[in-house]
Amino acid sequence: MIENTGQSRYQVRAVARALDLLFVLGDLAGPADLTTLARRAGLHPSTAFRMLETLRTRGLVRSARDGYELGAATFELGSAFLRGVSVWTNAPELAEQLAGRADETASVGVLDNGEVLYIAIAHGQRELGIQWQPGTRHPAHATALGKAMLAHLPWPEVTAILARRPLVRLTPRTFTDPAALRSELAAIAARGYAVDDEERLPGVFCIGAPIRDHNGSVVAAISISGPAFRIAERGPDELARLVVAAAGDASRRLGAPEETAAASDPRRSGHEVIARAGVR
Repeated sequence: MIENTGQSRYQVRAVARALDLLFVLGDLAGPADLTTLARRAGLHPSTAFRMLETLRTRGLVRSARDGYELGAATFELGSAFLRGVSVWTNAPELAEQLAGRADETASVGVLDNGEVLYIAIAHGQRELGIQWQPGTRHPAHATALGKAMLAHLPWPEVTAILARRPLVRLTPRTFTDPAALRSELAAIAARGYAVDDEERLPGVFCIGAPIRDHNGSVVAAISISGPAFRIAERGPDELARLVVAAAGDASRRLGAPEETAAASDPRRSGHEVIARAGVR
């Protein structure tokens, strides 16, 4: 029987049961007979039959040789959901929410031709913060946003990007050696978030994590940035957890499967990353 997680006094029991049948069909990923559906949904077969027939008239369920299967209307509803959610439309709100929690500058960016294009920026700090604006572009290899996205691309694809966008040294800490960058990207993929330890701009520290879409593919990244001294004083661990949580929430909003939305591991501390950082 499906667990009831909707604790609302406004819940309509019949609607909830009908939806349970749809979720059961979705979990089975194929046709199922009436007895199986009724048992899994915790319903009497006669009740399940009436509900399935009602759903069938709406196109949400259709008859199959072995019983019932999902109908085309479920695809239409899912497609409508995907049309309504986009990292571009959600980016300003995502940045505002993270900036409010972190009291630092929060950014959302996408990978575009080997660069990070900042599509939303929110300023949460009360004093001395990062002031760039949406539309800004920075090299992907020197930013937490960029590395968070590059880390989830096949290395040949990263190599092709680097062929168009050489590893320009922006500060003494910028990654300029492809082998070193490849190792860094592997560590980021395992850890779940990236850092920019004064790699793009001296005195600025950033933490970024990937945002995934309904396919589980990385389509953007979200980050917080601030003066390196203030990040060190606050403790990068706390901020890394905020960024990873924000990335997970953003991914769920885009329909990402739970196992990919929650894939980041914030337990790997920012302090460890700082300790590893050095002149490159």
